[in-house]
Amino acid sequence: MPYLIIAFFFGLAGGVVGKIKGSSFVLWFLISGIVPVFGLLAAVLYRNELDEPERECPNCGKCCKVYEALCTRCGCELEYPEAPLDQPVHSAS
Repeated sequence: MPYLIIAFFFGLAGGVVGKIKGSSFVLWFLISGIVPVFGLLAAVLYRNELDEPERECPNCGKCCKVYEALCTRCGCELEYPEAPLDQPVHSAS
C-alpha cells in the first residue's frame, strides 16, 4: 500500500512537469508512476516542447514545429528549412 501512494504522488509530479513542458500529462503520469524516481527524473530532463522553433504551413497557415514532416491540419508535406529559425512563432489559436 505505501508503494501505491508513493507511485501516485511521483506520477502526479511527473505529469505536472510534463504538462508544464508542453507534453502529455497522462503519458508522464504513467511513466513516473510505474518507475517513480527515474520517471520523474526523465520528465524533468525531457525537452521543453514550448521552446521548439515553429514555422507556418504554406497551405493553411497553421504553426507547425520545425521537425514535423506533415501539417496536422491540412496534411501538406512540409520541407525542412535550410536556414535555422532563431525564434519560435507562437499563434493565438
